[in-house]
Amino acid sequence: MYSEVDEGKGLVKCYWKDVREQVAKVEPRFAALIDEIDPGEKFPVFKAYYPYGMTIADKETFFICDNNGNKHAANSTSFPSELNQHIGYGADSIPFGMLLNKTIENYISRDEEKLSIPWRLSSPGDFFPLARALSRKSRIYMPNGIMNLSSGARSVFMLPNIGSATQHSNLQRDLNVKSPPPKSLGEHWEIFKEINTNSQKNSPWTSCLLFFSENWLKKIHDSKVWQDVKTYLYEDAWYKSEFHRNKVFYDIIFSVIQKDRNLKPNPYLVDTARHLYTTALGDAPGYIPATDNKSFPLELIQEAYITSYGLKKYLPNIMQPSYYIFEDEEKHPIYYSLQNPSTYIFSPKSRQISSTLDDLREIEHIVNISNQELKKDSGIAYNTIMNKIAKKMIFRYFHNKTDRYNVIEQSENIPILDPRFDQINKKIKLKDAKFASDAPFVRGCVSMGYNFSEH
Repeated sequence: MYSEVDEGKGLVKCYWKDVREQVAKVEPRFAALIDEIDPGEKFPVFKAYYPYGMTIADKETFFICDNNGNKHAANSTSFPSELNQHIGYGADSIPFGMLLNKTIENYISRDEEKLSIPWRLSSPGDFFPLARALSRKSRIYMPNGIMNLSSGARSVFMLPNIGSATQHSNLQRDLNVKSPPPKSLGEHWEIFKEINTNSQKNSPWTSCLLFFSENWLKKIHDSKVWQDVKTYLYEDAWYKSEFHRNKVFYDIIFSVIQKDRNLKPNPYLVDTARHLYTTALGDAPGYIPATDNKSFPLELIQEAYITSYGLKKYLPNIMQPSYYIFEDEEKHPIYYSLQNPSTYIFSPKSRQISSTLDDLREIEHIVNISNQELKKDSGIAYNTIMNKIAKKMIFRYFHNKTDRYNVIEQSENIPILDPRFDQINKKIKLKDAKFASDAPFVRGCVSMGYNFSEH
């Protein structure tokens, strides 16, 4: 079920000397600390390779992939005893590990709604799960049955409509796709995964994780020699938990504003507006147009939809979850859509029937009033990160229908403001293809950023 020869697939047992250079490339400080300890063969590590879209962990256990591409659950009786000895401690969730390449996504699964909500995105050098790895005993807050971990970005979708049964049959014929034509954005990922799996290319998209054996954790907890490593991991966890440690103040600020300004909007829209600020802070993922293959096999999928599916009228833009980096002033905007909600609070909508345009205008009103209060130099948010967000960030609202109140902009302007939507490989980009301004995602879309190219 595992190998000691690294062929870029399956599960590989190795040691620090075998992986230190790769670790040093993505997290040099951690590598330097481990070099000082120089752990030997009593401290194996396991490189785990996962094809795009494979479930790495679900609500019950984690999985490994063997050299033949077969998936094995860590909590099954067939899991080898040696693997249980080294990484079985994570059988009820996942062993302590580090991402070495590509990306992985923790997502909230709402299967009955065909919906995935991005929760946490990991990049090379990131550790997981830090909280459980560093705590001997801890309270469990995570709800059952909704959290999963996927190789690559799970919450991805094609911007233009790809639900044509006739054109989808071309993918089924050419690429052995078994999934039916998608009826919602949440169903795109399954097809993308199949395209990668069935690709005839030499190197299908694969992520690589490094799992640390249980001896590593024992030493991190108990050995004075490993104290610097433990401190380093605690510092990392402390930094990454900053927003959640201060969320009570975040909530107080908005509650005071809502009370002082006598705001009594739909609770669903209030939660959405708050989520926009969380996204602008970079503490919740939003969406961006994909421009590279780091999170999923972008160009492979785009090529399949151009050459096989027959997408001609629209550019094959694919949206992926990402974080906004507020401190990076050169950063392009990030997006949120009312048609593809990704808030973590499922407040019911008002029973009063309203259009998406109406909801957008109401959200614009809530954000505008909030910004007025957040910007005040003598206000409740003075000198906080929320004060800085309100002063620097630009929130823009888009729909493909004309807004008679001139609050909402036309979605056809989005690619003018954000050139990433035009970044398509020239080999497959069709001359007359255009941005899908009538796509569901942009029919009720909010952008956040302060590096817009004004025209």
